[in-house]
Amino acid sequence: MLNILLNLAIFIIPSLAVWNQIILYIFGKSGDIANLILLNNESNLPKLSIIVPTKGERIEVIQGLIDNIHEAIWDRNKLEIIIVSDDEQEYFDKLLSTLIIPPDLDVRIFRREKKLGYKSGALAFGLQKSTGDLILTLDVDARIEKDSLIKAYNHMVNLGCDAITMEWHGYSNISTSLAKALMVSTVLTSKSILRGRDKLGLKVLPIGCGTIYKRSALEAVNGWDYKMIQDDYELGARLINKGFKVCASSSPVYVEVPDNLIAFYVQQTRWAMGTMEVLYWRFKYIISSDIKLWQKLEIIAYLSQYIPIILTFISAIIFAIAGFVGIRLSMNLPMFIIWAITLSIYASIFVNSAKKSGIDTVTAIKALGRLSAYTVGISPFLLIGTINAFKKTRTYIVTPKGKKAKSNIGYPILAFGVFFILSAFLYMFRGDFLTFIWLAYYSIAFLYTFIAYIKGL
Repeated sequence: MLNILLNLAIFIIPSLAVWNQIILYIFGKSGDIANLILLNNESNLPKLSIIVPTKGERIEVIQGLIDNIHEAIWDRNKLEIIIVSDDEQEYFDKLLSTLIIPPDLDVRIFRREKKLGYKSGALAFGLQKSTGDLILTLDVDARIEKDSLIKAYNHMVNLGCDAITMEWHGYSNISTSLAKALMVSTVLTSKSILRGRDKLGLKVLPIGCGTIYKRSALEAVNGWDYKMIQDDYELGARLINKGFKVCASSSPVYVEVPDNLIAFYVQQTRWAMGTMEVLYWRFKYIISSDIKLWQKLEIIAYLSQYIPIILTFISAIIFAIAGFVGIRLSMNLPMFIIWAITLSIYASIFVNSAKKSGIDTVTAIKALGRLSAYTVGISPFLLIGTINAFKKTRTYIVTPKGKKAKSNIGYPILAFGVFFILSAFLYMFRGDFLTFIWLAYYSIAFLYTFIAYIKGL
């Protein structure tokens, strides 16, 4: 029985998760659902408040966002930018004196002296200071196209949505293999978890950067909860519970992706904690929502998105320990084949998507390989992050995009890599070549990630 459960955890559960994304992507990539009936009369637009939390960001990045929004199609008299700074007073004063504000753009900059919570707290603070009928949340490094706002609003009006997500497109100022992989992965994921779910009648959850809300909907659920780290999904759970409709558009918002291992590790461990945090602390809102049972189950499955990676890691440890102590466990060939075929199909979709972004096949395969290796390499920390979600007090580190950061994750990753490769050879010596092949493949991801850590990639 244990052998079957371990094979299910390693091969079938991850395969189901991948197939779920593939199916959602197929539905999500067809058609442009944002371009419906165009509303070109800017004078009839409602007032839009854009809330931008910031802490420790370079002034030129903030300036870039202001300049970018200034180019957007919207009535200038009905547009305001609320920048919420959690910086120290000295740096905040520098922001005030250095930023160049276009004369026809209403930009208000506040400093939170009482810093309740993290990003959620900053958004809640910004909501209090805002005056718009619509509220858009943007990260300071986000960028939009000239017609992104009006296209998203068109969709929001035409389908009667209470909130509308924009479609994430990754970008990076440093063109590493990881950044390239994440740029492709961001589009694939956005088309599946947002547009694909919307088209299939599943409940869409907001995204932290690039969601426009009706103010009335936010106020009905008391806005953001500063105690929660995952500001978007937890708010979505409460909006759905109150019967509000969240939709997805294909209107683009460009988000900066991590370009190195440490930044990727920080981002992914926070997201692992955040999704489980919402599932645990907002479970009652999901279950008690007036939606269909299958929609509730899908939300639960969606918020469990890191579980397949964690189950694979735990199962691999059990296999490795069994190899050392002489317990007979083995990989199941049919399940292995299903898993291999599934990954091959996803890789094909990834490469085709990369080509549309101007990335050649060889580069795309290398980028996907690095992304896959890093994901496996940090799986122990994803497990820790998930466990941390159950703590009453939760903390996180802001993703250091575009800059180097230090961490000691490399040596535990190396230890797991050595552990798995040694156990793989034990299985080989016993004639279990399928288990040897998989454990060797799995260990290489850890060893590769360690080498990348040493090189600072």
